[in-house]
Amino acid sequence: MAGKGGHARALLRWPRMLLALLVLLADALPPQEQLEAALREALAVSCPGHEVTFDADLTRGCRAFAEAARTGKSQVSGSVASFYASLESSEPAPIAGVATVDPASRADRAVGDLFSHSCRLNHIGVAAAELPGGHGAVVCALSALHGTDLRHIPGQVEELDTVIVAGRLAPELSRPRLFVTHPSGDVEEMGLIAAGGEFATRVMLRETGEHSIEILADGPGGPQVAALRRVFAGVKPPQAPPAAPKMAPGLAGVEAAIAHLRASRGLPALQRDELLDTVAEAHSKEMVRLRTFAHVLPTDGSLTDRLRGRGYVYRSAGENIGLSDDAATAHEAIVGSPAHLANLLDPRHRKLGLGQVRGPSPDGGEGVYLTEVLAAPVVGSNDPAADVARLLFSERRKRGLPELARNAALDKVASREVQFAAGTGALKLQGDADGKALEQIPGLESAVAELFVGSAPDVAARSKNLGDARWKYVGVAATYASSKTYGPGRLWVVLLYGR
Repeated sequence: MAGKGGHARALLRWPRMLLALLVLLADALPPQEQLEAALREALAVSCPGHEVTFDADLTRGCRAFAEAARTGKSQVSGSVASFYASLESSEPAPIAGVATVDPASRADRAVGDLFSHSCRLNHIGVAAAELPGGHGAVVCALSALHGTDLRHIPGQVEELDTVIVAGRLAPELSRPRLFVTHPSGDVEEMGLIAAGGEFATRVMLRETGEHSIEILADGPGGPQVAALRRVFAGVKPPQAPPAAPKMAPGLAGVEAAIAHLRASRGLPALQRDELLDTVAEAHSKEMVRLRTFAHVLPTDGSLTDRLRGRGYVYRSAGENIGLSDDAATAHEAIVGSPAHLANLLDPRHRKLGLGQVRGPSPDGGEGVYLTEVLAAPVVGSNDPAADVARLLFSERRKRGLPELARNAALDKVASREVQFAAGTGALKLQGDADGKALEQIPGLESAVAELFVGSAPDVAARSKNLGDARWKYVGVAATYASSKTYGPGRLWVVLLYGR
């Protein structure tokens, strides 16, 4: 009887075990195929007729993030997902959507909320993983508006290896340029063979460590990053994102970070410029108003237009823009771009303007539009003609050429010409400067005049006749003047050579 009773109890346990197994199965994480099918259905409803490709690189980024969350190596956030995307993909700015669900079986129901319903995407990746302790699951989607096709570049290579950088630009882009940030922090623009939208070159990775390879191109909104690839030469990629930067909030933190970055390269800190602050903030406001992230807008034009409109006279100028959750992370994204980093490290720049405005982003979310304007203003001289003359004499000595004698009569003719050109605002002489010079100086055999417009006396170094040893005399005239074509406060220079 005892044996029969034990057998009966065993039979009774089977339904309970089966029920427990069914409960476990009901709470199980959906497989990858089910996640993709659910995402495809959600895209069909929210973006009907919109073709979206499942991207293997973005999917690997999501899987790496989900695995790191499962093992407790990283936090659950969109910025962390973007970090893992940067290790796998060459998309310059994928959008991360992250959610947690409980039970894990509901992961496929969450994917419909992880992409922009403005449908500004054509590539997407998705993955999920259970969280530690049985506390549900994390779901990740990484989407991008893919345009430029970049030949696959491995993320990890041997030390002193060579990688091929090749691809085709998106139809709306042109003039590709290649920038590389080396492990030392130096930014280098490298030659690129380009024709018909296609580009190609080889890049020798001369240092051990991380290299950032960036393709910059011209688009409707000005220069933009077309592709960005992180490559680790002779070292392994990081397994987890770095600790969040300890920056002060807002623009004060950005200014301090830029100063620290430049100091680390032996460069002077940039001084905040009130007018440049105004230009930067106005551009951020306009990007928010138009919900457009670009250097060139239909309303305020390019950086050159914005500086000219404020009457800002400069020798060099550059602009960085970033869009993220806050100013600090927007700036970090800027530093991660070789071309934008080169702007920050340009030794010519002396002044800095910063502007931040929070508002709706192009993908339907919300973020901080950060604008950084860097420039070297022109400081006018009391005697620009003398500055130009000194430059000419110095250049002649450097080239081992006979010294030029500055001639008062030629100065007088050159002065008449520069006043005419500056007054008309056109890069054009009256046409008889050489004849007037021959009339003014007896015995002069020939003469030639040149006209330049620039921001400083060194514009005269472009003179074609500066290197001609046959010239014995020179007349110099220079004046500051504004024009619609060349902008405010430009330096107009006329050189009149004679022999």
